Amino acid sequence: MADLDEFRSELNRIDDQIVALLGERFAIIRKVADYKKHHEIPIMQPGRVAEVKDRCAALAVNHDVNPELVRNLYGLIIDEACHVEDEIIESATVESSRDRD
Repeated sequence: MADLDEFRSELNRIDDQIVALLGERFAIIRKVADYKKHHEIPIMQPGRVAEVKDRCAALAVNHDVNPELVRNLYGLIIDEACHVEDEIIESATVESSRDRD
């Protein structure tokens, strides 16, 4: 049987993967923000938020994970995504106003 250190090592490896995947996800979020900025699309897309949470909650059930935990987790991820998009779009607005000055 594995000892506690082995379990911790496995958990650390998985945590490394989770954080790396979050980094990939936020790299795409930054691309989405640029796209929205150039196409004048609103940041918040409520239908998309519900779609992501529902899809991931269903995945959670398939992996024996509490779907409510996943909904809450994705709520945090989406909140941060909106914050990142806000920063990108606002920086473009500031740059645009500077260019006009």
